[in-house]
Amino acid sequence: MNLRPFIKTHIKTIMTNFDVQRGPFDSFLREYYKNNKTLGPSERSIISQTAFDLVRNDLLLSHFTKDVDRKCDLLPHISNYEKDQNIPLNIRCSCPEILFQLVSDQYGQKRAYEFFMALNTKAPLTIRINPIKTTREKLIKEMNQLYFKKTLTSPYGLIVSKENNVNLTDTDQFKEGLFEIQDEASQVCALRVQCQPNDKVLDYCAGSGGKTLAFAHQMEGKGVIEINDTRSEALSKAKIRLRRAGIMNYSFFTKKFKYDWILLDVPCSSLGTLRRNPDSKYRFSQERLNDLIKLQQEIFDQAIRFLKQDGVIVYTTCSFLKDENQNQVKHFCNKYNLSVVDNDYFQSLPEKGGMDSFFSISLKKN
Repeated sequence: MNLRPFIKTHIKTIMTNFDVQRGPFDSFLREYYKNNKTLGPSERSIISQTAFDLVRNDLLLSHFTKDVDRKCDLLPHISNYEKDQNIPLNIRCSCPEILFQLVSDQYGQKRAYEFFMALNTKAPLTIRINPIKTTREKLIKEMNQLYFKKTLTSPYGLIVSKENNVNLTDTDQFKEGLFEIQDEASQVCALRVQCQPNDKVLDYCAGSGGKTLAFAHQMEGKGVIEINDTRSEALSKAKIRLRRAGIMNYSFFTKKFKYDWILLDVPCSSLGTLRRNPDSKYRFSQERLNDLIKLQQEIFDQAIRFLKQDGVIVYTTCSFLKDENQNQVKHFCNKYNLSVVDNDYFQSLPEKGGMDSFFSISLKKN
């Protein structure tokens, strides 16, 4: 890769000092840029893109060399090495063996390889318009400096096909609450909460409110939305985002009600979002997965106590592992005598150029 020595030096410093076991790569990069403020936007863009590609393809590149400069030189030719049948399949798609074997056991080796190859590509940039304030057509006209493509599954999504180096969160339209950045799969899962005016809704693992923002407009400002999360800083962000979107009928979890709808976007392995967080695959372990499965069950046990007799609980993950999805659903249905609403669920599997990989299912009491 023909990178300037100045850029290569920064990339080498980043890759040498990043410890994958200590946390997210994007957070590490943000901290690095804070300490290197002389780097301009274009330089940061080149550094970030190259560094993320190095992380995505680390196992395959490390098969040939440990030297960061040499890895940068190999990157443009990575597709040739991905086809080399003398290299183990999991190495060719840069997936740790334990994770590759687990997914192979569930989906077959060929599909596992296809999944992880797709997850090594760049994710599309997708936004969700706020139907309280605008429509897709209006926003496309208003932001004519960008090129948009309508999402096929979500009725509110737009894929930014050409970014033109525009920082979306700096635009007037974002600041006025006309849209949020949100992957299409996340939008679709949120819309499985088919709430109506005067309903009571609980987003039990709300985080910073992304999915609350996606379903709240259906209530037309009437009824109760309560949000809950163990992280107070996330709820503070949710409060800001909800107000910007013009959503006022919300409060923090009061434990006063039984709810018509409960959304459970539970902590999970997050394998469905590896395109955005490629370093997380190197932190995967069976022990951590077992802990997550136990935590998901504990969260479900807590939340279902607040569900009305005729209410619906929507269980959601950003994972394609059956242990976190279908197998958990069987456990919940058996333990609480639940059934699947309309005998239907949503699942998006890893696909090049497609949405993130999510799973969502609606359950009700029998």
